Amino acid sequence: MRKTAEKIMNWILILLVIAGITVPVFFTAIQMGLFSSDPVMETEVTAPEDAPVLRIATDYDFCPNSYYNEAGELSGLYIELMTEAANRIGMRPEFITADWISSRENLINGNADVLLGLEIFSNMAGTLRTIPVCSDELRVYGKNKIDSAAALAGKKVALMARSVIETTYDLQCEYVEYSTNTEILEAVEKGEVDYGICHGAVASKIIDKNGFKLKPSLVISKSYPALAVRDDNVVLRDQLNSVLQEMSLDGTIGRLQNKWITEFTKDRSFEHVLNENEIFYVTYILSILLLICIVAGFRMNYKRQEKYIDTLLDYQEQLQKSKEETEQANKAKSEFLSHMSHDIRTPINGIMGMVEMMKHDRSNPDTFDKYLENIDQSTSHLLSLINDVLDMSKIGNDSIKLEEVPIDLDEEVQKIHAIVDVQALEQKIDFQIHADDVEHRYLLGSPAHLRRILLNLISNALRYNRENGSIDVRIRELKCEEPEYASLEIRVSDTGVGMSQEFLEKQLYKPFTQEHGNARTKYQGTGLGMSIVYGLVTAMKGTIQAESKLGKGTTFTVVLPFKINADQGKTERKIQQETDCNLTGKHILVAEDNMLNQEIVGFMLENAGAEMTAVSDGRQVVDVFAQSAPGTYDAILMDIMMPVMDGLEAARCIRRMNRSDATDIPIIAMTANAFEEDREKTREAGMNAHLTKPLDPQSVLQTIARYCRK
Repeated sequence: MRKTAEKIMNWILILLVIAGITVPVFFTAIQMGLFSSDPVMETEVTAPEDAPVLRIATDYDFCPNSYYNEAGELSGLYIELMTEAANRIGMRPEFITADWISSRENLINGNADVLLGLEIFSNMAGTLRTIPVCSDELRVYGKNKIDSAAALAGKKVALMARSVIETTYDLQCEYVEYSTNTEILEAVEKGEVDYGICHGAVASKIIDKNGFKLKPSLVISKSYPALAVRDDNVVLRDQLNSVLQEMSLDGTIGRLQNKWITEFTKDRSFEHVLNENEIFYVTYILSILLLICIVAGFRMNYKRQEKYIDTLLDYQEQLQKSKEETEQANKAKSEFLSHMSHDIRTPINGIMGMVEMMKHDRSNPDTFDKYLENIDQSTSHLLSLINDVLDMSKIGNDSIKLEEVPIDLDEEVQKIHAIVDVQALEQKIDFQIHADDVEHRYLLGSPAHLRRILLNLISNALRYNRENGSIDVRIRELKCEEPEYASLEIRVSDTGVGMSQEFLEKQLYKPFTQEHGNARTKYQGTGLGMSIVYGLVTAMKGTIQAESKLGKGTTFTVVLPFKINADQGKTERKIQQETDCNLTGKHILVAEDNMLNQEIVGFMLENAGAEMTAVSDGRQVVDVFAQSAPGTYDAILMDIMMPVMDGLEAARCIRRMNRSDATDIPIIAMTANAFEEDREKTREAGMNAHLTKPLDPQSVLQTIARYCRK
């Protein structure tokens, strides 16, 4: 079974790596249009065979407006738009293709009734123009960009023959006329002219098709192409104006322009696709890397998490019993990975989304506070998930370390109030703790685990409660057979959504289980809380029971035994919490290879009045300490995973030095390694304390202050 699980993890890693490579590649290919083709002509001729013919003079080198596609068919915006216009006036369109000059002559000579694409401000004699059919820009194209029309002075500039630009704009350049747009851009590409002036949409398709190395520059003029008829054909001009206005109002022109211009001429270069989709690439790659790290972490720590993984693979181990149980085991594994993926992606998406919004809203300080609050909430949720998974790992390995230190019950109640009161007030929930029926209020045990049990139960009561509901926590002391022990009965009752009896009996304490299908979205829970509570209660040799009714609420009853603390004086724990965090005059040596973490620690220390010297690896911290005079530094903050030399070896080197302060200077680990075996390693290396990242500023300063006083 374990080999099977390892194979599954290996396959997951392989699939994640494949997905991490193939998805961005295929996405980029799609965005670059490698799998797309030219738009399809959707408008067909509807006029009958005997309908009058509308002869239309058409420039065949005006893609995407009018051109011959790869199949040799006449296609483009003008063609589809003119076909629809002819249908609406009851005529059959007949397109007469030629270059632009010949198309103009076909209209003047009477060989055509309509000319496509004549500018509304054209001075072409003997013609009438309709209202514009679309809009574009006349741009300058060259092998280099220019920022001003003054750069064209004295240059050769190619443009369409009889272009209105030549008579309208005196750019003090030498105009060179050509018959097609392709000829204009070819002349620039070959160096026959310095620059060319073309319609933006048309030029982009010609450059892309021919692989020209030309760049668009400034806009010379807005372009408003229209239809042209001879000046003696006022009736046809009025008919065309009427249907064009009708097509504009009903959205036909906008739809066709979006298809042929906006989408078809979109910049699909590799550089543009990367820039436009930067957020997607970063988010996707980070998500894949995070998932790979999670799966790899489970794989590397598989033996340590053996019993926890066995619970997930329990159904597979019953393969010989029934096919149904085997299918359920596979489902359990899939659900675990799905939950992990969902719960990690959600806060990361929130963080990245808020960062992106901050980038686009730099001028409003009021919204920054809201964005920062949302980022803080998402970060806290992500950290809570990681802590839950680590707790589940410890529970599954029976590696929970129970302390036997003084517990002040009143102090613990105050801490719970401090954490819960604000949230309860925000949710309009009446929250009360009653602990009057406890005789022995000073106990010995594990206060952190007691607090975790209480907070998990109260957190669920808050999460699944209703507005204006209530949470009632009652703590009373039960008689215990052994006189030196006291048993505390803790009852947490709420007025929330409740649970069914079937869920209570079969699912309540299993990881990642929530009764309601929308619970993960509506209540933002991971489904690990009750599994952790059950594991902690069991480890503390206690009991837990639950009573619940759907729609009315739930009551949990936990009984935990504690040793009575005869000495009711101030505890070491309380002294530690009351430690003054003022570090004025202290000089702290900080070893941290991450520059951002260095900056954060420096901010903490400077605010507390301390001076910091920072280095980036273990070898540097050993050298700096060795070269300093005894007593220069009051404490050392030591990261563990650093280049050149890690923090453990650096601590050993310092402790072995032959100098007066080598054995006495406090060395405090600050690391993301949070397992108990990691703490054991730092103790063996001679370190005084172990702080886990993300760092709690209060804990960091209190720890430094406590050891500096010693």
